[in-house]
Amino acid sequence: MNTPLDCIPCMTASFLRLLNENLISEDRKIFAMKKLLELMARTDFRQSPPELAREMFRLVRVELKIADPYKKVKDSGNRAMQALYTGFQNMIRNSKYPLQTAMRLAVAGNVIDFGPRDQLDITETINNVLHTPFAADDSEQLLNELENAETVLYIGDNCGEIVLDKLFLETLAHPNVTFVVRDTAVLNDATIEDARSIGLDRHVKLLTTGDDAPGAVWATTSDDFKKAIWEADVIISKGQGNLEGLLDVDVNIYFLLVVKCDHIGRRIGAKRGDYVIKYLKGNGVTNDSQ
Repeated sequence: MNTPLDCIPCMTASFLRLLNENLISEDRKIFAMKKLLELMARTDFRQSPPELAREMFRLVRVELKIADPYKKVKDSGNRAMQALYTGFQNMIRNSKYPLQTAMRLAVAGNVIDFGPRDQLDITETINNVLHTPFAADDSEQLLNELENAETVLYIGDNCGEIVLDKLFLETLAHPNVTFVVRDTAVLNDATIEDARSIGLDRHVKLLTTGDDAPGAVWATTSDDFKKAIWEADVIISKGQGNLEGLLDVDVNIYFLLVVKCDHIGRRIGAKRGDYVIKYLKGNGVTNDSQ
């Protein structure tokens, strides 16, 4: 998908938040912002948002001279969700439909994102997600397919969120899940190191996209990732960045996310702030149109 102009203020706001987080001088902030605007001026907007964001955060790493500028943000997100883990486990055990509840919590975790301008509150979202109808809800179909699947590919997104993904996968207890993370630090997206830090590797096999885009950009993902996509019986993709990178790929995918912008909402028949478990078949053709 192309990058809409609406993405530009969102990305620049995220860039500025990161500069402020690292407490650099005003002169360095101005210099870095000018570099970003130069990058935007020569950008080909026919590329997807994660592709543009990849270039932007390569610039961040150079200007800040920090390999993982979001390290503190990522660790904080993981710690916050781990502190609530026992409570979430009890919530699932006491639920009439434990796996459905665990899946809804995994969707709620998608609000833990440093990218969008409009930050959503995780506690409020978790309270809402357990009782609010989803704008698209293909969860029953997904759970049926998971029951019969020999292999599952789960494409993760952000730190903090991956703690709730782990909770869902523990509840699912499928014997053959591969969990995908980013190859290199970008935004607050999870890497191998982040996944291991919460013990996710004790429950699943870990694989990277082979890329440092904040989303699974098909053209630049590794051969190993592509092979895993083609061979998986069920594919679950978390978050908007992965959806933007995979939306037009000819493969069946379940997208689990909180919609964070109007553009994506229009593409999948939802609104900003909606909760979504959406099955897309092939090149963006939904199961509703079959």
